[in-house]
Amino acid sequence: MTENICIIGYGYWGKILHKNLISMGFTNFTVFDEVLGNMGEINESYDYYFVVTPFSTHMDVLEILSKYSNKKIWCEKPLASSYKEVASIYKKMGSRNNKLFVDWVYTHNPAIDYIKVIIGKRKIKQVILNRTNDGPVRTDCSSIWDLSSHDLSILFKIFDYQERFINWNEFSIKTNENIGSNISWSYKNGVQIIINSSWQHQTKNRVSVFITEEDGIIVFDDVKKTVTEVCGNASNLRDFSDEISPLESALIFFFKSDNFKDNQKMTEQITLEITKHNVLR
Repeated sequence: MTENICIIGYGYWGKILHKNLISMGFTNFTVFDEVLGNMGEINESYDYYFVVTPFSTHMDVLEILSKYSNKKIWCEKPLASSYKEVASIYKKMGSRNNKLFVDWVYTHNPAIDYIKVIIGKRKIKQVILNRTNDGPVRTDCSSIWDLSSHDLSILFKIFDYQERFINWNEFSIKTNENIGSNISWSYKNGVQIIINSSWQHQTKNRVSVFITEEDGIIVFDDVKKTVTEVCGNASNLRDFSDEISPLESALIFFFKSDNFKDNQKMTEQITLEITKHNVLR
């Protein structure tokens, strides 16, 4: 494919994106990275930009890109930690008809769409989300920003940005940034949310559990790519291992869609509302 693609940042995630883009048939790339010493050469000659720099530098790069016009810009999640900065960059991008996409890849996961349908028929009393692995500790952001933000995007996708998932009456956070974090909160209607994240855990755990008021259980295992629904003695398992990956689905959307309004709403709800209410701090 002849699309002119600019990749800004070529660390762990930048390499993964590059590999996926090549597998999709794209061939025309230019890479900018601090290690290459060419970050000062970024220019507006590209149609598509992928911002995959450290979290703390996103806004610096996006400020440069916001001066261009009619570009499609993909930015690694989360966008930034400041409510005012995120609101400002969206305004600047929109004023020049730039389309900004934030890679909340779980919002493009068919398993999450399936869970949303199931939960639409149930009343949920508790949600427990786990995202642990044995890997390097990031120094540019907390484990909540890096890992738990994925789980927040899952909640917002499944529950349609309902007000009850923005305002709470109890909140707690326990953090050891050499290991990970636990955040929990509950709502006036009794729903409790618990999110566990860790960079350094012996077992990779990507299991999310949704418990209904009837004590039914919906289990999403992202490692096995399965969703299991248990209600009484009945159990139903759905396997998503043969489905297109959420990342590839997100990339297809990025290139094919001319309207990022829905994703922008997702980004604003996660990055703006959650930041404003201090969930990720």
